[in-house]
Parts: sequence; structure tokens; C-alpha cells
Amino acid sequence: MSRVINMEIIKFILLIAIFFASTGIGLTISKMFENRVAELKEFKNILNIIKTKIKFTYEPLGDIFEQIAQKQETNIEKIFGKMAVQIQFIKVNDAWCQTIQNADISINQEDKDILKKLGKLLGQTDVEGQVSEIEVTEQFLDMQISKAEEDKKKNQKMYKTLGIVAGLVIVIILI
Repeated sequence: MSRVINMEIIKFILLIAIFFASTGIGLTISKMFENRVAELKEFKNILNIIKTKIKFTYEPLGDIFEQIAQKQETNIEKIFGKMAVQIQFIKVNDAWCQTIQNADISINQEDKDILKKLGKLLGQTDVEGQVSEIEVTEQFLDMQISKAEEDKKKNQKMYKTLGIVAGLVIVIILI
């Protein structure tokens, strides 16, 4: 009798764990949509800072990246810290592209490709060329932010609900 009760308790605990795991997966996926929007907006803000510093202070890119990285509040700022270190050893465009591509953030590959295009001209052209390329990239980021917000509206609630429903279905099947 005691063994049957123990098995029922274990089964109940496993069913609850399955439900919470499924719900957690759904919430994690839905959070990625929210993070993508925030990260794109953060990149746009940082590009505006870079553009202003290039235009008015003529500071080297390594110094600008270090200043951005000093906050270390977001993953995006940490990326610029990595770039500042890499610039000491490799070219700016290589550091930019490698760091963006290898970053563990929520933006998708299309977003990364847009940002990597900017890296090809950073430090390679005159001030006006760099500023105009940053402005073009900002316009592309505006389009990506709009797409990301649409994706967020469309998919965020769906994945939350899907996680909960999938968990319930699995639990019902196993009961």
C-alpha cells in the first residue's frame, strides 16, 4: 500500500515537473522576441553614440568601444568590450564582424548581417563615410525593429500559450 502511494506521489511530481518545464520553454521562447526588440534598440542607440563621437570628437574606435563597454549593463555593451580588446590584435572590421556573429544574443541572423555590413567600413573610410554608413545602418535597424515588434506581437503570446497547452496535453496523456 505504501509503495503504491509513493509511486503516485512520484508520478504526480513528475507530471508537475513536465508541466512546468513545458511552460518554461514556452516562456523562454517568447522572451526571445522581447529581447530581440530591446537589443536592436540598444544597438541603434549605441550606433548613435558612435556616430556622434566619430563626428565630433575624432576619438579612435577602440576608445569609443571601451567607453560604451564601461557600463557593462547589457549584453550589447559587453559585446563592445570584446571588440575593444580584439581591435588591439586584429582589424576593426574583422573584430566587429566576428564579435557580432559570435555574440550570444537574441537578434537573428538577418539582424547580424545588417550590423556586419557596417563593420566592413568602420575605420576604413573618412569621417563622413563612416557617419553616412552608420546612418544607413540605423535606417535598416529601424526596419528590423519594426519587423521584430510585429514578430513579438504575433508570436510572443502564441509561444506562452503553446508552452502551457503542450504541458497540459502531455500531463493529460500521461494520466
